[in-house]
Amino acid sequence: MVRENSREAWILEVAGWVCFAAGALFRWWATLYIGGRKHRQLATEGPYSICRNPLYLGTFLLTLSIAFFVQSVTFAIGVLLALPIYLLITVPYEEAKLQGIFGEDFVRYRSSVPVFIPRPGLLSSPPMLSVSLDGLKGELRMCLRWIWIPILAEGVALLRTREWWPDLFLLP
Repeated sequence: MVRENSREAWILEVAGWVCFAAGALFRWWATLYIGGRKHRQLATEGPYSICRNPLYLGTFLLTLSIAFFVQSVTFAIGVLLALPIYLLITVPYEEAKLQGIFGEDFVRYRSSVPVFIPRPGLLSSPPMLSVSLDGLKGELRMCLRWIWIPILAEGVALLRTREWWPDLFLLP
C-alpha cells in the first residue's frame, strides 16, 4: 500500500482518473458510431477506424482505473491476465458473426484495422454523423453504473488506510 499523500499516491490517483476518463470517453465516442446500428451497419469510422473493439477498450480502461484508485497490483495483474483470455474467446466469436452478416466488407475491414490497440494514424470520420438516441440512452444507463467506480474505489482506498481494516478479513 502506498503511503497516503505521497508522490506515488498522487501518481496512482492521476493514472486512475486518466484511465477512467479515457475509458468513458472511448465508450461514448464508440456509441456515437455504433449505438442502435449494431449488426445492421458495419461501423468502420471514428473509433472503429482505429481499432475494431473500442467499446472493449473503453471497458478495459474503466476496469483498469479501479486498480489505480485502490492501489492494487493484484487487481491490475488480474485485469491484465483476463484481457487476453476475454479477447481470445469473445472477439473471434463476434467477428465470425460479423463476417457472416457483412461478408467481404468485414474481411477487408478486419485486415486493415487492429483488434484492440488503437492506431490513431488510421482515423477517418465523416464530416457529419447521424446519431441514434436509443444507443446514447443505453450508454447513459451504463454510464450511471461507471460513475460509481471512482467513488467506491476511493472509499475502499481510504478504508485500507485504517488500522482496523485488515481485522475485517482475519479468520477466527
